Amino acid sequence: MKSKIISIIAVSMLASLSANAEIITLSNGDRISGKVSQANDAQIVLTTQFGDITIPRESITAISADANSPTVSQTVAETPAPAPAETASASDSTPPPEEKEPQWITDYRQFIKDNFPETWQFRFRGGLENRETTSSVFSAYFALDAKREWDLNKFSATAYYNYTTEESVGGIESTTLDKYGLDTSFRHDFDESSHWYVQNILNYKRDRVKGIKDQVDEAVTLGYRIEFERYDLTIDIAPGPAIRYINADNFDTKWVAMGVIAEDLNWVISKLLKLEQNLYIGMDLTDTSQYSAYFRLGLVVHATEVMDIALRYSYDYDAVNASTAEKTEQRLLLSFEFPFNWK
Repeated sequence: MKSKIISIIAVSMLASLSANAEIITLSNGDRISGKVSQANDAQIVLTTQFGDITIPRESITAISADANSPTVSQTVAETPAPAPAETASASDSTPPPEEKEPQWITDYRQFIKDNFPETWQFRFRGGLENRETTSSVFSAYFALDAKREWDLNKFSATAYYNYTTEESVGGIESTTLDKYGLDTSFRHDFDESSHWYVQNILNYKRDRVKGIKDQVDEAVTLGYRIEFERYDLTIDIAPGPAIRYINADNFDTKWVAMGVIAEDLNWVISKLLKLEQNLYIGMDLTDTSQYSAYFRLGLVVHATEVMDIALRYSYDYDAVNASTAEKTEQRLLLSFEFPFNWK
């Protein structure tokens, strides 16, 4: 009697399952009967009398109703699949948000656009030094660079001012020395493809350290540019004749005919690092022992959008002056620089 009851229950369960069953037709021709309990774009979970079976959708060719079920026959392409979760859809289709630029950078760029002409580039440089040994020395250096390029022409100018004050430890003696000047250069390239150019260099300075009241140098040079595109390195070399006017203490000569050679190197090492180097040598054509040389070297780091930090070294030697005047000067400066449209 007990076995009969169990058989009746099993048959009832199978009948209940088959009443809502579907028939899955596979690509190899096999057919599986059961009830679809879960479905998505990748697979279907079919509940059968033997348990749950997971079937990849790519293996299914059709889903049809069992003969004992009222379900309408449909192909696998028509089988509705549940919509993907909202979070997954958003992560797949929505691009990551762009990083917003700080407001102060936006304001800075707008300030440059409103107050500086687009055709000109400017850069302000400055540094301070405070040194105490047997005396106390305070030095300040400031410079403003400007340049413009149009057609085949390039113009650049640098106005600078150096201030130095020195006093003894006891504060008894005090000396204030300064120098300032303006360096300009106008260059014209012969054509866009040629490396040859002609350049006019005109400089003015006043130097109380060397007792120079006024000094003007003008040179006309013929130059050639050497380019190493692979390393983003350019070298300009330009020799030519020059003339100097000098008004200095204890120096009777006013006009000096000279021969000069100018050299400029510009190396963009990376987006954040740049090397600048300049050399200018002038020689008195009537006395070759009288010459002057100026060497500049700068390593510039692009620290922020509004400021560069540079380590600048300069060496000056000038014998075209009184024999009692200071001939050499070296300076190592940590410079803070603010570019405006500078490239």
